Amino acid sequence: MNTHKAISVPLNLLHVHELPRNAASELDLPAGAIVTIRRGAQSLDILEQDWKALAADCANPVSAFQSFEWTKAWCKSCATNRMEVLLVLGYQSGRLVFIWPLMKTVHQGLSTLEWLTFPSGQYGDVLLARGHDSSTWLQAALALLKASEPVDLMRLRHVRQGSSFNTYAEQHMIKSDQAERAPFMDLTRFASVNDYEKRYTGEQRKRRKKIRKKLEEMGEVSFRTVPQGPETDRAIAMAVAEKNEWLSARGRINRVMKCPCHLAFLKDLARVSKSGLEVVVTEMTAGGAPVSWEIAFRQGGVHFAYLTSHVNALTDLSPGRLHMHYSQVKALQDGMTRFDLMVPYDLHKESWATGMVNTLDYYLPMSARGRILGELYLGRVRPALRKAYYALSPSILKVLSPLTKMVA
Repeated sequence: MNTHKAISVPLNLLHVHELPRNAASELDLPAGAIVTIRRGAQSLDILEQDWKALAADCANPVSAFQSFEWTKAWCKSCATNRMEVLLVLGYQSGRLVFIWPLMKTVHQGLSTLEWLTFPSGQYGDVLLARGHDSSTWLQAALALLKASEPVDLMRLRHVRQGSSFNTYAEQHMIKSDQAERAPFMDLTRFASVNDYEKRYTGEQRKRRKKIRKKLEEMGEVSFRTVPQGPETDRAIAMAVAEKNEWLSARGRINRVMKCPCHLAFLKDLARVSKSGLEVVVTEMTAGGAPVSWEIAFRQGGVHFAYLTSHVNALTDLSPGRLHMHYSQVKALQDGMTRFDLMVPYDLHKESWATGMVNTLDYYLPMSARGRILGELYLGRVRPALRKAYYALSPSILKVLSPLTKMVA
């Protein structure tokens, strides 16, 4: 029996491209397999139940940034007419077993495929059901994209080693010579809060007590989870504003923080139900006045420390260090198994980390123009610019800030 077939598209999917039969005949797809592209953010409404079911049965745990809740909220707040949502879907005998969430953007005439929700989404990956081979589905999906999407370049950033997409990318795409490290704390190493406390050195304990003592000069120090609703909106707005002020004072450019839709997106996301993704906003106060915040997401036992922020005028007191201590203790008490400090790597994160995961950027030229951009800019120029960018002092970066957007 010939099992190398692409079956016709399910009738309930509209605005879909089907894998051409002449291309499918050479692919190692199992019998009953269907590969399609679903276009537009409105597709999410149809896919909600199937997406959540697949996320619960994935070969690799789904991060917060591939959850249905994250994707739907981002598309509601951030999708514009300058981008097109492309969901490459794989079905096996009528069951959704594969999702490759992408978006097509056009900038100065160059069309690019990127992870859907980038740059807000901190990690990129596909969703793949247990027992399925990622390379088989990705090969078929890429064949369909090449046949139906006239684009110049595929550029996929922050792919974690060990993820479902990483093996395929290593074999079939080009690294942009720009690796990051994502620190994390394995919370399963600590049976209790007392065990967690033992990890601190004497010098670290002394520094933590010093920070708290300085803050107590302002009044009683308190740490809490902000209740969902108007209080969450206020805390998120203050956290984002102070983070942007902190970045501006150092001449740093952050595409996510500067995005006009970012604040509305976070507020919308904080109102989602806790059926899958959970949004946790914490706040530390001194004398009743807020001094620091964390906006975090929890999915599958992992606490993703998405945004930490503090009152910029209090930077010298380091309230963020004390806040992270309380946040990690709370994550442990709440039964989380991992505290993900995420990219980018910063030296101060090492004091909490028990391990690191490499994240890599990949690209794939899909036209002559895309090849030029990939080889010259992504492969050579941009890595050199970023290296120089992170080596410059804040005073120089503030002067050069209009020019540094291209490497952010």
